[in-house]
Amino acid sequence: MKNVIKILLLSLLCMAIKCQDKENENCHTAIIFSNNSEKNLYVRSFNGMKSFPSDDDIGNYRSTVQSKYKVSSGEQNNRKATDYGTCLERIFKNDEFSDIRKFYVFDAVVIENTPWEVVARDYLVLKRYDLTLEDLQRLDWKITYPPTEAMKDVKQYPPYE
Repeated sequence: MKNVIKILLLSLLCMAIKCQDKENENCHTAIIFSNNSEKNLYVRSFNGMKSFPSDDDIGNYRSTVQSKYKVSSGEQNNRKATDYGTCLERIFKNDEFSDIRKFYVFDAVVIENTPWEVVARDYLVLKRYDLTLEDLQRLDWKITYPPTEAMKDVKQYPPYE
């Protein structure tokens, strides 16, 4: 019986690995994020229907699990912070509630030292990008903080200056 369970678990693991989407020109599983600031950042994205991430959404950024969302000062081409593991094109197509993804950029010092209630109450967000599939395609699946000239037409808060 133990061998049957082991074989079943191994088979499920193999299927799960094979079921992951492969990145190609029609399937983007991550957005490339570049931090051109002098601050360490945290980046999280959510369905556009969500008005603001909750404490549960953000989780405890001090944990090693959440460190994947941390992007160091000057770090270029980070994919791990915005890795979905599945085609973003499919997410946009199948989301019947919203055609945008909200990307929140937080100062790491604030997140690591400020209670979440204060972050939410005072909206301590460095930048929020509201991106459509068309925005991401036009930006070649790359976003930056601070935003570049190429991002000036993207809906964002605070607005592009």
